[in-house]
Amino acid sequence: MPHFDVAGLLLDVVSDHSYIYDKLSSFKLEYIDKPDITIHMEACDHIDKPQGYMLMNDSIKWIRKPHVDEGYYIYISNRDNQILGMLDVDNKWSLAHFKYLSHGTGREFTSVSPLSEILFRIHLLFKQGIVIHAAAIEYEGKGIIFSAPSETGKTTQANLWRKHMNAKVLNGDRPAVRIMDGRPFVFGTPWSGSSPDYINSCAPVSAIVMLEQSPANSIRKLTAYEAVTCLMPRCFLPYFDQGLMDKAINNLETVIKTVPVYLLRCRPDKESVELVYQCIK
Repeated sequence: MPHFDVAGLLLDVVSDHSYIYDKLSSFKLEYIDKPDITIHMEACDHIDKPQGYMLMNDSIKWIRKPHVDEGYYIYISNRDNQILGMLDVDNKWSLAHFKYLSHGTGREFTSVSPLSEILFRIHLLFKQGIVIHAAAIEYEGKGIIFSAPSETGKTTQANLWRKHMNAKVLNGDRPAVRIMDGRPFVFGTPWSGSSPDYINSCAPVSAIVMLEQSPANSIRKLTAYEAVTCLMPRCFLPYFDQGLMDKAINNLETVIKTVPVYLLRCRPDKESVELVYQCIK
């Protein structure tokens, strides 16, 4: 059984398809004592629609099992309501049975990647963590997180730091932040949206930088209230479950209390890099 370490979460994965192993290859471990998450993956010719209470009826369907303490079903279907992949998970998000259709080119990719990502980011909430829609870099042992709505410039800022400061991009779209020994660390994860950038590395978080495009460069530190207001919409939050939401908000508040959050109004140039550098040096 292959073992993996993603953001300090230990995974055991049993699969009849190589895709998930390839996706996690740079996070592989030779041995673990006790996994945080165990995943059994199974190719099927047909997947029956699960029974339970519909929590979210979107592109990804979320269903609570008939008894509240049993867990959830999460599935992706096509336009014909044929289920392409389904995650059957317990209420601690630690034991998962994942079914996906065995036929059709690329169908396993369509369902495996987003559902495995959901499993990871929900379990992370139990370990004082949260996943942020952001680009994260490591510069001289310091982690910097750039967050903003899509197409606002987080990838550009990460690439500017890579170009001018020789920084490493930990993750170009969905890094994980986790409180460890009272300190937030940012981790690369194998899920990075449309960005090709991710590595198996981490760094203590020195700053979170919210971005706005502007004809002139400026930076200021946000108040705690401003930081929560700006950063919360950029986090992947479990709106379907109040208990999980409480964990997510607590984790986010701990991060904000511990790490300075800045607003960078900027152009895509080296001067914007220098403004952030002056804040973290």
